[in-house]
Amino acid sequence: MPLHQRVNIDEQTRILIWHIEEPLEQLKKDLKLSKTDEIKLQKRKILSHQKEFLASRRLLLEAGIPTHSLSHDPNGIPRPESGQQLSISHTKNLAGIALGTKPLGIDIEVFRPKIRRIATRFLHADETFVLNGDQVIEKLTLIWTAKEALYKAFNQKGIIFSKQLLVTPFQWGDKKGSAKVFFQGKSMDFSLNFIIEKAYCASLATPKN
Repeated sequence: MPLHQRVNIDEQTRILIWHIEEPLEQLKKDLKLSKTDEIKLQKRKILSHQKEFLASRRLLLEAGIPTHSLSHDPNGIPRPESGQQLSISHTKNLAGIALGTKPLGIDIEVFRPKIRRIATRFLHADETFVLNGDQVIEKLTLIWTAKEALYKAFNQKGIIFSKQLLVTPFQWGDKKGSAKVFFQGKSMDFSLNFIIEKAYCASLATPKN
């Protein structure tokens, strides 16, 4: 199953997700990578990581973006020639991209019990609501994806997830949420869109107007 989901957030913003089941050669077929992407692919020595990278580039083709035309900003963020905002994420057997006209970030993660062990590293003091009730692993994973997405959308290095990123309380199954980023004495509001599946979840972060 290649392209698995298309989610239109609004008229300008969309998400595409790929379930990776193809062999490597099939994923590489007809892809024209930029020199930067060729180097990135060569640096990935694990087969699954190579597949995730190539699947993200196939998603760009699905979205009508030539993969060889990508450039990168000083922080390594890929930029299409079209001027669209682009964010990319991949994890075990999954790849996702988000495209829009304003800053955005996407993160996708599979549910894994080990998220409990690292929760104190990224949970804000006001996010302990996720530790109550059922589906704690799933809720912790969703918080993690939201913070990774916020980090990408805000695009400032050195952000401390447990101090400067705060996700507003949500109910499991909510499609939307909100969050704040604290930076240099200011608080900035972000909108969140959630995708929840049986084995994984994803978050999209965009600044509120």
